Amino acid sequence: MAELFQQLEKTSGRLEKTSMISDFISKTPVDLMPTVLLFLRGRVFPLWSEKEMGIGDKLMIKVLSNITGASEIKVEERIREKGDIGLAAEEILVNKTQTTLFTQKLTVEKVHYNLKKLAELSGKKSREKKMGYISELLSMTEPLESRYIVRLILEELRLGVGEGTVRDAIASVFNVDASLLDRARSLRCDLGEVAKIARLEGDEGLRRVSMKPGRPIEVMLAQKAGSIEEILEKFKTSAFEIKYDGARLQIHKVGDNVELFTRRLERVTKQFPEIVSAARDNIKASTAVVEGELVAIQSREDRNPRPFQDLSKRIRRKHEIKDLVERIPVEVNLFDIVLINERDLLGERLVDRRKILEKNVKKTDNFRVSEYLVTSDPKEAKDFYQKAIDMGHEGVMVKNPKAPYQPGSRVGFMYKIKQVMETLDLVVVGATWGEGRRAHWMSSFLLALRDGDTGEFFTVGRMATGLTDEQFKEVTSLLKPLIVVESGKEIEIKPKVVLEVAYDEIQKSPTYESGYALRFPRLVRIRYDKGIRDVNTLSRLNDLITSK
Repeated sequence: MAELFQQLEKTSGRLEKTSMISDFISKTPVDLMPTVLLFLRGRVFPLWSEKEMGIGDKLMIKVLSNITGASEIKVEERIREKGDIGLAAEEILVNKTQTTLFTQKLTVEKVHYNLKKLAELSGKKSREKKMGYISELLSMTEPLESRYIVRLILEELRLGVGEGTVRDAIASVFNVDASLLDRARSLRCDLGEVAKIARLEGDEGLRRVSMKPGRPIEVMLAQKAGSIEEILEKFKTSAFEIKYDGARLQIHKVGDNVELFTRRLERVTKQFPEIVSAARDNIKASTAVVEGELVAIQSREDRNPRPFQDLSKRIRRKHEIKDLVERIPVEVNLFDIVLINERDLLGERLVDRRKILEKNVKKTDNFRVSEYLVTSDPKEAKDFYQKAIDMGHEGVMVKNPKAPYQPGSRVGFMYKIKQVMETLDLVVVGATWGEGRRAHWMSSFLLALRDGDTGEFFTVGRMATGLTDEQFKEVTSLLKPLIVVESGKEIEIKPKVVLEVAYDEIQKSPTYESGYALRFPRLVRIRYDKGIRDVNTLSRLNDLITSK
Protein backbone atom coordinates (compact mmCIF):
# COMPACT_ATOMS: atom_id res chain seq x y z
CA MET A 1 0.00 0.00 0.00
CA ALA A 2 2.90 2.36 0.76
CA GLU A 3 4.25 1.69 -2.74
CA LEU A 4 0.84 2.55 -4.22
CA PHE A 5 0.80 5.80 -2.24
CA GLN A 6 4.25 6.64 -3.56
CA GLN A 7 3.14 6.02 -7.16
CA LEU A 8 0.02 8.14 -6.68
CA GLU A 9 2.05 10.96 -5.16
CA LYS A 10 4.34 11.04 -8.21
CA THR A 11 1.46 10.92 -10.72
CA SER A 12 -0.57 13.96 -11.76
CA GLY A 13 -2.95 12.48 -14.35
CA ARG A 14 -6.37 11.41 -13.11
CA LEU A 15 -6.69 8.52 -15.59
CA GLU A 16 -3.33 7.09 -14.50
CA LYS A 17 -4.32 7.37 -10.84
CA THR A 18 -7.64 5.68 -11.54
CA SER A 19 -5.86 2.81 -13.28
CA MET A 20 -3.40 2.36 -10.39
CA ILE A 21 -6.20 2.27 -7.81
CA SER A 22 -8.27 -0.14 -9.96
CA ASP A 23 -5.33 -2.53 -10.21
CA PHE A 24 -4.69 -2.37 -6.47
CA ILE A 25 -8.26 -2.91 -5.27
CA SER A 26 -8.74 -5.78 -7.73
CA LYS A 27 -6.19 -7.66 -5.59
CA THR A 28 -7.44 -6.40 -2.21
CA PRO A 29 -9.18 -9.00 0.01
CA VAL A 30 -12.87 -8.15 0.22
CA ASP A 31 -12.88 -7.76 4.02
CA LEU A 32 -10.08 -5.19 3.80
CA MET A 33 -11.84 -3.12 1.14
CA PRO A 34 -13.47 -0.59 3.53
CA THR A 35 -10.20 0.05 5.38
CA VAL A 36 -8.07 0.29 2.23
CA LEU A 37 -10.41 2.80 0.60
CA LEU A 38 -10.56 4.92 3.76
CA PHE A 39 -6.75 4.98 3.90
CA LEU A 40 -6.60 5.94 0.22
CA ARG A 41 -8.64 9.06 1.02
CA GLY A 42 -6.45 9.88 4.00
CA ARG A 43 -9.04 8.80 6.57
CA VAL A 44 -9.11 6.18 9.29
CA PHE A 45 -12.86 6.41 9.98
CA PRO A 46 -15.92 7.18 7.82
CA LEU A 47 -17.11 10.80 7.65
CA TRP A 48 -20.04 10.17 9.99
CA SER A 49 -17.96 8.50 12.71
CA GLU A 50 -17.45 10.34 16.00
CA LYS A 51 -13.95 8.90 16.35
CA GLU A 52 -11.04 11.27 15.90
CA MET A 53 -7.29 10.74 15.86
CA GLY A 54 -6.59 13.90 17.85
CA ILE A 55 -2.83 13.68 17.24
CA GLY A 56 -0.85 16.87 16.66
CA ASP A 57 2.63 17.50 15.28
CA LYS A 58 4.15 18.03 18.74
CA LEU A 59 3.11 14.60 19.97
CA MET A 60 4.37 12.99 16.76
CA ILE A 61 7.71 14.77 17.14
CA LYS A 62 8.01 13.38 20.67
CA VAL A 63 7.28 9.84 19.41
CA LEU A 64 9.88 10.16 16.63
CA SER A 65 12.41 11.44 19.18
CA ASN A 66 11.77 8.48 21.49
CA ILE A 67 12.06 5.90 18.71
CA THR A 68 15.21 7.28 17.09
CA GLY A 69 17.04 8.66 20.12
CA ALA A 70 17.34 12.04 18.35
CA SER A 71 16.40 15.14 20.33
CA GLU A 72 13.07 16.79 19.62
CA ILE A 73 14.98 19.87 18.39
CA LYS A 74 16.83 17.71 15.84
CA VAL A 75 13.54 16.16 14.68
CA GLU A 76 12.01 19.65 14.26
CA GLU A 77 15.06 20.79 12.29
CA ARG A 78 14.73 17.82 9.94
CA ILE A 79 11.03 18.59 9.41
CA ARG A 80 11.89 22.20 8.52
CA GLU A 81 14.57 21.01 6.08
CA LYS A 82 12.23 18.55 4.37
CA GLY A 83 9.14 20.77 4.57
CA ASP A 84 7.09 17.65 5.34
CA ILE A 85 6.84 15.60 8.53
CA GLY A 86 6.29 12.36 6.59
CA LEU A 87 9.50 12.76 4.56
CA ALA A 88 11.37 13.72 7.73
CA ALA A 89 10.06 10.60 9.52
CA GLU A 90 11.08 8.40 6.58
CA GLU A 91 14.64 9.69 6.76
CA ILE A 92 15.24 9.71 10.51
CA LEU A 93 13.58 6.33 11.14
CA VAL A 94 16.31 4.65 9.11
CA ASN A 95 18.36 5.02 12.28
CA LYS A 96 15.64 4.04 14.75
CA THR A 97 16.74 2.46 17.99
CA GLN A 98 13.43 0.88 18.99
CA THR A 99 12.32 -2.28 17.21
CA THR A 100 9.71 -4.89 17.95
CA LEU A 101 10.90 -8.05 19.68
CA PHE A 102 10.22 -10.17 16.62
CA THR A 103 10.66 -8.78 13.14
CA GLN A 104 7.37 -8.87 11.28
CA LYS A 105 5.90 -7.14 8.31
CA LEU A 106 3.38 -4.40 9.00
CA THR A 107 -0.12 -5.07 7.66
CA VAL A 108 -3.13 -2.89 6.89
CA GLU A 109 -5.03 -4.77 9.61
CA LYS A 110 -2.39 -3.95 12.24
CA VAL A 111 -2.30 -0.26 11.29
CA HIS A 112 -6.09 -0.03 11.44
CA TYR A 113 -6.24 -1.89 14.76
CA ASN A 114 -3.71 0.41 16.44
CA LEU A 115 -5.27 3.60 15.10
CA LYS A 116 -8.75 2.46 16.12
CA LYS A 117 -7.49 1.76 19.66
CA LEU A 118 -5.66 5.08 19.70
CA ALA A 119 -8.86 7.01 18.83
CA GLU A 120 -10.79 5.29 21.63
CA LEU A 121 -8.42 6.53 24.33
CA SER A 122 -9.30 9.41 26.63
CA GLY A 123 -8.49 10.53 30.16
CA LYS A 124 -5.40 11.47 32.12
CA LYS A 125 -3.00 8.77 30.92
CA SER A 126 -4.29 8.60 27.35
CA ARG A 127 -1.38 10.64 25.95
CA GLU A 128 1.20 8.04 26.96
CA LYS A 129 -0.97 5.19 25.69
CA LYS A 130 -1.46 6.95 22.34
CA MET A 131 2.28 7.38 22.03
CA GLY A 132 2.62 3.65 22.71
CA TYR A 133 0.29 2.65 19.86
CA ILE A 134 2.07 4.99 17.44
CA SER A 135 5.52 3.90 18.59
CA GLU A 136 4.64 0.24 18.07
CA LEU A 137 3.64 0.90 14.47
CA LEU A 138 6.65 3.06 13.63
CA SER A 139 9.07 0.62 15.20
CA MET A 140 7.77 -2.04 12.76
CA THR A 141 7.88 0.10 9.62
CA GLU A 142 10.08 0.13 6.60
CA PRO A 143 11.15 3.77 5.90
CA LEU A 144 8.65 4.26 3.06
CA GLU A 145 5.81 2.91 5.20
CA SER A 146 6.67 5.37 7.96
CA ARG A 147 6.24 8.32 5.58
CA TYR A 148 2.60 7.49 4.97
CA ILE A 149 1.69 6.19 8.43
CA VAL A 150 2.83 9.47 9.99
CA ARG A 151 0.86 11.45 7.42
CA LEU A 152 -2.20 9.23 7.86
CA ILE A 153 -2.19 9.67 11.65
CA LEU A 154 -1.85 13.45 11.25
CA GLU A 155 -4.55 13.46 8.52
CA GLU A 156 -2.11 14.95 6.01
CA LEU A 157 -1.86 12.20 3.40
CA ARG A 158 -2.46 14.50 0.40
CA LEU A 159 -2.12 12.10 -2.52
CA GLY A 160 -4.28 14.18 -4.86
CA VAL A 161 -6.88 11.40 -4.95
CA GLY A 162 -10.44 12.74 -5.02
CA GLU A 163 -13.57 10.79 -4.25
CA GLY A 164 -14.48 10.87 -7.94
CA THR A 165 -11.20 9.14 -8.84
CA VAL A 166 -11.82 6.36 -6.31
CA ARG A 167 -15.42 5.98 -7.50
CA ASP A 168 -14.30 5.64 -11.13
CA ALA A 169 -11.73 3.02 -10.11
CA ILE A 170 -14.38 0.98 -8.26
CA ALA A 171 -16.81 1.26 -11.17
CA SER A 172 -14.13 0.15 -13.62
CA VAL A 173 -12.72 -2.82 -11.74
CA PHE A 174 -16.08 -4.23 -10.60
CA ASN A 175 -17.96 -3.23 -13.79
CA VAL A 176 -20.75 -1.34 -12.02
CA ASP A 177 -22.71 1.83 -12.84
CA ALA A 178 -20.93 4.92 -11.47
CA SER A 179 -24.27 6.67 -10.85
CA LEU A 180 -25.42 3.74 -8.69
CA LEU A 181 -22.15 3.98 -6.76
CA ASP A 182 -22.75 7.69 -6.18
CA ARG A 183 -26.27 7.08 -4.95
CA ALA A 184 -25.16 4.31 -2.57
CA ARG A 185 -22.26 6.41 -1.26
CA SER A 186 -24.61 9.34 -0.58
CA LEU A 187 -26.90 7.06 1.43
CA ARG A 188 -24.17 5.26 3.43
CA CYS A 189 -21.40 7.92 3.42
CA ASP A 190 -18.77 5.20 3.34
CA LEU A 191 -17.20 4.46 -0.05
CA GLY A 192 -15.38 1.42 1.32
CA GLU A 193 -18.58 -0.23 2.46
CA VAL A 194 -20.20 0.57 -0.88
CA ALA A 195 -17.19 -0.84 -2.78
CA LYS A 196 -17.58 -4.10 -0.90
CA ILE A 197 -21.25 -4.27 -1.99
CA ALA A 198 -20.24 -3.48 -5.58
CA ARG A 199 -17.70 -6.29 -5.59
CA LEU A 200 -19.97 -8.94 -4.05
CA GLU A 201 -23.39 -7.98 -5.44
CA GLY A 202 -22.82 -5.72 -8.47
CA ASP A 203 -25.41 -3.22 -9.74
CA GLU A 204 -28.30 -5.11 -8.13
CA GLY A 205 -26.69 -4.86 -4.71
CA LEU A 206 -26.08 -1.13 -5.19
CA ARG A 207 -29.72 -0.60 -6.19
CA ARG A 208 -30.82 -2.24 -2.94
CA VAL A 209 -28.75 0.11 -0.77
CA SER A 210 -31.03 2.18 1.46
CA MET A 211 -30.78 4.62 4.34
CA LYS A 212 -29.85 3.40 7.79
CA PRO A 213 -31.67 5.48 10.43
CA GLY A 214 -29.04 6.70 12.84
CA ARG A 215 -26.43 7.14 10.11
CA PRO A 216 -26.53 10.47 8.21
CA ILE A 217 -27.03 10.76 4.46
CA GLU A 218 -25.56 13.45 2.23
CA VAL A 219 -28.00 16.34 1.87
CA MET A 220 -29.39 17.61 -1.42
CA LEU A 221 -27.57 20.78 -2.45
CA ALA A 222 -28.80 24.05 -3.91
CA GLN A 223 -27.64 26.09 -6.86
CA LYS A 224 -27.51 29.89 -7.03
CA ALA A 225 -30.18 31.82 -8.94
CA GLY A 226 -30.15 35.48 -9.88
CA SER A 227 -33.83 36.28 -9.54
CA ILE A 228 -37.30 35.01 -8.71
CA GLU A 229 -38.37 35.48 -12.32
CA GLU A 230 -35.56 33.19 -13.50
CA ILE A 231 -36.83 30.33 -11.33
CA LEU A 232 -40.50 30.86 -12.08
CA GLU A 233 -39.61 30.66 -15.76
CA LYS A 234 -37.88 27.35 -15.08
CA PHE A 235 -40.35 25.67 -12.68
CA LYS A 236 -43.54 27.68 -13.34
CA THR A 237 -45.28 26.82 -10.07
CA SER A 238 -42.53 26.85 -7.40
CA ALA A 239 -42.17 26.08 -3.70
CA PHE A 240 -40.67 28.97 -1.69
CA GLU A 241 -39.14 28.59 1.79
CA ILE A 242 -37.33 31.08 3.98
CA LYS A 243 -33.55 30.71 3.76
CA TYR A 244 -32.90 30.80 7.48
CA ASP A 245 -29.56 32.17 8.66
CA GLY A 246 -28.48 29.05 10.50
CA ALA A 247 -27.03 25.57 10.04
CA ARG A 248 -28.60 22.66 8.23
CA LEU A 249 -29.63 19.86 10.57
CA GLN A 250 -30.54 16.23 9.91
CA ILE A 251 -32.58 14.56 12.66
CA HIS A 252 -32.79 10.77 12.97
CA LYS A 253 -35.38 9.29 15.32
CA VAL A 254 -35.50 5.56 16.09
CA GLY A 255 -37.91 4.90 18.94
CA ASP A 256 -36.76 7.06 21.84
CA ASN A 257 -33.27 7.47 20.41
CA VAL A 258 -32.60 10.73 18.55
CA GLU A 259 -29.37 11.70 16.77
CA LEU A 260 -28.54 15.09 15.23
CA PHE A 261 -26.10 15.65 12.36
CA THR A 262 -24.82 18.74 10.52
CA ARG A 263 -24.52 18.93 6.74
CA ARG A 264 -20.87 17.86 7.09
CA LEU A 265 -22.15 14.67 8.83
CA GLU A 266 -20.83 15.76 12.23
CA ARG A 267 -22.84 14.38 15.15
CA VAL A 268 -24.07 17.26 17.37
CA THR A 269 -26.57 15.36 19.53
CA LYS A 270 -24.90 16.30 22.83
CA GLN A 271 -24.71 20.00 21.93
CA PHE A 272 -28.48 20.45 21.53
CA PRO A 273 -30.31 18.48 24.25
CA GLU A 274 -33.42 20.65 23.95
CA ILE A 275 -33.77 19.76 20.24
CA VAL A 276 -33.26 16.06 21.00
CA SER A 277 -36.07 16.26 23.55
CA ALA A 278 -38.32 18.22 21.16
CA ALA A 279 -37.76 15.73 18.33
CA ARG A 280 -38.44 12.74 20.61
CA ASP A 281 -41.71 14.27 21.84
CA ASN A 282 -42.99 15.93 18.67
CA ILE A 283 -42.13 13.64 15.75
CA LYS A 284 -45.16 11.37 15.80
CA ALA A 285 -43.63 8.49 13.81
CA SER A 286 -41.62 5.87 15.68
CA THR A 287 -38.85 6.06 13.05
CA ALA A 288 -38.14 9.12 10.91
CA VAL A 289 -35.40 11.10 9.20
CA VAL A 290 -36.25 14.79 8.88
CA GLU A 291 -34.27 17.81 7.80
CA GLY A 292 -34.39 21.44 8.84
CA GLU A 293 -32.46 24.59 9.64
CA LEU A 294 -31.11 25.17 13.13
CA VAL A 295 -31.22 28.86 14.07
CA ALA A 296 -29.95 30.77 17.12
CA ILE A 297 -32.69 33.20 18.25
CA GLN A 298 -32.85 36.15 20.61
CA SER A 299 -35.29 34.47 22.99
CA ARG A 300 -38.38 32.24 23.03
CA GLU A 301 -40.49 35.40 22.73
CA ASP A 302 -38.28 37.15 20.17
CA ARG A 303 -37.59 34.75 17.26
CA ASN A 304 -35.36 37.18 15.36
CA PRO A 305 -32.09 35.42 14.43
CA ARG A 306 -28.84 35.98 16.26
CA PRO A 307 -25.52 36.22 14.39
CA PHE A 308 -24.33 32.90 13.00
CA GLN A 309 -21.29 33.06 15.29
CA ASP A 310 -23.60 32.58 18.30
CA LEU A 311 -24.90 29.34 16.80
CA SER A 312 -21.31 28.30 16.10
CA LYS A 313 -20.56 28.50 19.83
CA ARG A 314 -23.29 25.93 20.44
CA ILE A 315 -22.03 23.64 17.65
CA ARG A 316 -18.43 23.73 18.92
CA ARG A 317 -19.12 23.24 22.62
CA LYS A 318 -19.03 19.53 23.52
CA HIS A 319 -18.87 19.78 27.31
CA GLU A 320 -20.59 21.85 30.01
CA ILE A 321 -23.28 23.01 27.61
CA LYS A 322 -26.05 23.72 30.15
CA ASP A 323 -25.10 27.40 30.44
CA LEU A 324 -25.10 27.88 26.65
CA VAL A 325 -28.51 26.24 26.32
CA GLU A 326 -29.87 29.06 28.48
CA ARG A 327 -27.78 31.88 27.02
CA ILE A 328 -28.18 31.00 23.33
CA PRO A 329 -31.63 29.52 22.65
CA VAL A 330 -32.17 27.76 19.32
CA GLU A 331 -35.07 26.57 17.21
CA VAL A 332 -35.44 24.16 14.32
CA ASN A 333 -37.46 24.95 11.20
CA LEU A 334 -38.13 21.65 9.43
CA PHE A 335 -38.48 21.60 5.66
CA ASP A 336 -38.21 17.97 4.53
CA ILE A 337 -38.71 14.35 5.49
CA VAL A 338 -36.93 11.50 3.69
CA LEU A 339 -37.94 8.46 5.75
CA ILE A 340 -40.94 7.57 7.89
CA ASN A 341 -41.20 4.26 9.73
CA GLU A 342 -39.96 1.73 7.15
CA ARG A 343 -40.90 3.88 4.15
CA ASP A 344 -38.21 5.55 2.03
CA LEU A 345 -39.50 8.92 0.73
CA LEU A 346 -36.56 9.92 -1.46
CA GLY A 347 -38.45 9.22 -4.68
CA GLU A 348 -41.62 11.07 -3.59
CA ARG A 349 -42.44 14.56 -4.88
CA LEU A 350 -41.56 17.49 -2.60
CA VAL A 351 -45.22 18.50 -2.23
CA ASP A 352 -46.09 15.00 -1.05
CA ARG A 353 -43.12 14.81 1.33
CA ARG A 354 -44.16 18.18 2.73
CA LYS A 355 -47.68 16.92 3.49
CA ILE A 356 -46.22 13.89 5.29
CA LEU A 357 -43.91 16.17 7.27
CA GLU A 358 -46.69 18.47 8.41
CA LYS A 359 -48.92 15.54 9.33
CA ASN A 360 -46.21 13.91 11.48
CA VAL A 361 -44.79 16.90 13.36
CA LYS A 362 -46.40 18.57 16.35
CA LYS A 363 -45.37 22.24 16.31
CA THR A 364 -43.88 23.85 19.44
CA ASP A 365 -42.06 27.10 20.23
CA ASN A 366 -38.64 25.68 19.22
CA PHE A 367 -39.61 22.83 16.90
CA ARG A 368 -41.70 23.84 13.93
CA VAL A 369 -42.24 23.35 10.20
CA SER A 370 -40.71 26.10 8.06
CA GLU A 371 -42.82 28.77 6.40
CA TYR A 372 -43.73 27.65 2.91
CA LEU A 373 -45.45 29.06 -0.18
CA VAL A 374 -46.33 27.31 -3.44
CA THR A 375 -47.07 29.84 -6.17
CA SER A 376 -46.56 30.84 -9.79
CA ASP A 377 -47.33 34.52 -9.04
CA PRO A 378 -44.20 36.75 -9.12
CA LYS A 379 -45.77 39.31 -6.75
CA GLU A 380 -46.63 36.67 -4.14
CA ALA A 381 -43.13 35.26 -4.43
CA LYS A 382 -41.48 38.70 -4.05
CA ASP A 383 -43.62 39.51 -1.01
CA PHE A 384 -42.52 36.22 0.56
CA TYR A 385 -38.89 37.02 -0.21
CA GLN A 386 -39.22 40.47 1.37
CA LYS A 387 -40.79 38.92 4.47
CA ALA A 388 -37.73 36.68 4.85
CA ILE A 389 -35.40 39.68 4.57
CA ASP A 390 -37.47 41.71 7.06
CA MET A 391 -37.19 38.81 9.54
CA GLY A 392 -33.40 39.11 9.36
CA HIS A 393 -32.79 36.01 7.25
CA GLU A 394 -30.70 35.63 4.08
CA GLY A 395 -33.38 35.25 1.41
CA VAL A 396 -35.39 32.31 0.08
CA MET A 397 -34.95 28.75 -1.12
CA VAL A 398 -36.92 27.92 -4.27
CA LYS A 399 -37.66 24.28 -5.06
CA ASN A 400 -39.32 22.25 -7.77
CA PRO A 401 -42.48 21.01 -6.02
CA LYS A 402 -42.57 17.89 -8.22
CA ALA A 403 -38.93 16.89 -7.63
CA PRO A 404 -37.67 13.87 -5.65
CA TYR A 405 -34.91 14.20 -3.05
CA GLN A 406 -31.48 13.48 -4.50
CA PRO A 407 -28.79 13.20 -1.76
CA GLY A 408 -25.40 14.78 -2.32
CA SER A 409 -26.22 16.45 -5.63
CA ARG A 410 -26.79 19.87 -7.14
CA VAL A 411 -29.28 18.68 -9.72
CA GLY A 412 -31.35 21.77 -10.43
CA PHE A 413 -34.21 20.84 -8.06
CA MET A 414 -33.38 23.57 -5.56
CA TYR A 415 -32.07 27.15 -5.80
CA LYS A 416 -31.14 29.89 -3.36
CA ILE A 417 -31.83 33.58 -3.85
CA LYS A 418 -29.90 35.81 -1.47
CA GLN A 419 -29.95 39.53 -0.87
CA VAL A 420 -26.18 39.88 -0.71
CA MET A 421 -23.54 39.19 -3.34
CA GLU A 422 -22.57 35.54 -3.71
CA THR A 423 -19.78 34.59 -1.30
CA LEU A 424 -17.26 31.75 -1.48
CA ASP A 425 -16.52 29.05 1.08
CA LEU A 426 -12.72 28.72 1.12
CA VAL A 427 -10.22 26.79 3.22
CA VAL A 428 -7.16 28.29 4.92
CA VAL A 429 -3.92 26.62 3.72
CA GLY A 430 -1.39 29.16 4.97
CA ALA A 431 -0.90 32.27 7.07
CA THR A 432 1.61 34.90 8.18
CA TRP A 433 2.37 35.92 11.76
CA GLY A 434 1.44 39.51 12.51
CA GLU A 435 3.58 42.36 13.83
CA GLY A 436 3.41 44.77 16.74
CA ARG A 437 0.42 44.20 19.01
CA ARG A 438 -0.72 41.42 16.63
CA ALA A 439 2.58 39.56 16.83
CA HIS A 440 0.91 36.59 18.56
CA TRP A 441 -1.87 36.36 15.97
CA MET A 442 -1.92 35.18 12.39
CA SER A 443 -2.78 38.28 10.40
CA SER A 444 -2.80 37.21 6.76
CA PHE A 445 -4.60 34.07 5.62
CA LEU A 446 -3.88 32.19 2.39
CA LEU A 447 -7.18 30.94 0.95
CA ALA A 448 -7.79 28.04 -1.42
CA LEU A 449 -10.45 26.43 -3.59
CA ARG A 450 -10.89 22.70 -4.11
CA ASP A 451 -10.45 20.68 -7.28
CA GLY A 452 -13.67 18.67 -7.52
CA ASP A 453 -11.93 15.72 -9.21
CA THR A 454 -8.71 15.28 -7.25
CA GLY A 455 -9.57 16.92 -3.93
CA GLU A 456 -6.41 19.07 -4.19
CA PHE A 457 -6.46 22.72 -3.12
CA PHE A 458 -5.49 25.71 -5.26
CA THR A 459 -4.80 29.11 -3.77
CA VAL A 460 -6.95 32.06 -4.80
CA GLY A 461 -5.83 34.96 -2.63
CA ARG A 462 -4.87 36.31 0.79
CA MET A 463 -7.23 37.86 3.30
CA ALA A 464 -5.56 40.36 5.65
CA THR A 465 -8.14 43.07 6.37
CA GLY A 466 -11.68 43.39 7.63
CA LEU A 467 -11.27 41.20 10.73
CA THR A 468 -11.81 42.47 14.25
CA ASP A 469 -9.25 41.74 16.96
CA GLU A 470 -11.62 39.11 18.32
CA GLN A 471 -11.83 37.42 14.90
CA PHE A 472 -8.02 37.46 14.44
CA LYS A 473 -7.74 35.81 17.85
CA GLU A 474 -10.47 33.24 17.10
CA VAL A 475 -9.11 32.21 13.69
CA THR A 476 -5.56 31.99 15.10
CA SER A 477 -6.73 29.68 17.90
CA LEU A 478 -8.37 27.40 15.31
CA LEU A 479 -5.31 27.33 13.04
CA LYS A 480 -2.52 26.89 15.61
CA PRO A 481 -3.11 23.13 16.08
CA LEU A 482 -3.11 22.75 12.27
CA ILE A 483 0.37 24.21 11.64
CA VAL A 484 2.31 21.86 9.35
CA VAL A 485 5.54 23.79 8.99
CA GLU A 486 6.84 27.31 9.74
CA SER A 487 9.49 29.26 7.85
CA GLY A 488 10.14 32.65 9.43
CA LYS A 489 6.77 34.34 9.61
CA GLU A 490 5.23 32.14 6.92
CA ILE A 491 3.13 29.16 8.03
CA GLU A 492 1.74 26.19 6.13
CA ILE A 493 -1.67 25.12 7.49
CA LYS A 494 -3.40 21.73 7.24
CA PRO A 495 -6.63 22.40 5.25
CA LYS A 496 -9.50 22.14 7.73
CA VAL A 497 -10.86 25.57 8.71
CA VAL A 498 -13.49 26.86 6.27
CA LEU A 499 -14.23 30.59 5.99
CA GLU A 500 -17.07 32.27 4.15
CA VAL A 501 -15.46 35.11 2.20
CA ALA A 502 -16.88 38.12 0.36
CA TYR A 503 -14.88 39.98 -2.31
CA ASP A 504 -15.17 42.84 -4.80
CA GLU A 505 -14.28 40.96 -7.96
CA ILE A 506 -12.37 38.00 -9.41
CA GLN A 507 -9.28 38.79 -11.47
CA LYS A 508 -6.86 36.68 -13.50
CA SER A 509 -3.56 36.31 -11.67
CA PRO A 510 -0.38 34.24 -12.11
CA THR A 511 0.36 34.70 -8.39
CA TYR A 512 -2.04 32.01 -7.20
CA GLU A 513 -2.34 28.35 -8.22
CA SER A 514 -5.96 28.70 -9.37
CA GLY A 515 -4.91 31.31 -11.96
CA TYR A 516 -7.23 33.83 -10.30
CA ALA A 517 -7.18 36.24 -7.37
CA LEU A 518 -9.99 37.63 -5.24
CA ARG A 519 -9.88 41.43 -5.01
CA PHE A 520 -10.33 42.69 -1.44
CA PRO A 521 -11.41 39.38 0.16
CA ARG A 522 -12.99 39.84 3.59
CA LEU A 523 -14.37 37.53 6.26
CA VAL A 524 -18.13 37.03 6.44
CA ARG A 525 -18.00 34.26 9.05
CA ILE A 526 -16.21 31.11 10.14
CA ARG A 527 -18.13 28.08 8.84
CA TYR A 528 -17.97 25.68 11.76
CA ASP A 529 -20.81 23.74 10.11
CA LYS A 530 -18.83 23.03 6.92
CA GLY A 531 -15.92 20.72 6.15
CA ILE A 532 -13.36 20.66 3.35
CA ARG A 533 -15.76 18.75 1.11
CA ASP A 534 -17.97 21.87 1.19
CA VAL A 535 -15.19 24.18 -0.04
CA ASN A 536 -16.10 25.82 -3.35
CA THR A 537 -14.50 24.27 -6.42
CA LEU A 538 -12.59 25.69 -9.37
CA SER A 539 -15.61 24.95 -11.56
CA ARG A 540 -17.78 27.07 -9.25
CA LEU A 541 -15.31 29.94 -9.59
CA ASN A 542 -15.46 29.60 -13.37
CA ASP A 543 -19.27 29.67 -13.20
CA LEU A 544 -19.14 32.94 -11.26
CA ILE A 545 -16.74 34.45 -13.79
CA THR A 546 -18.72 33.39 -16.88
CA SER A 547 -22.06 34.47 -15.38
CA LYS A 548 -20.95 38.10 -15.11
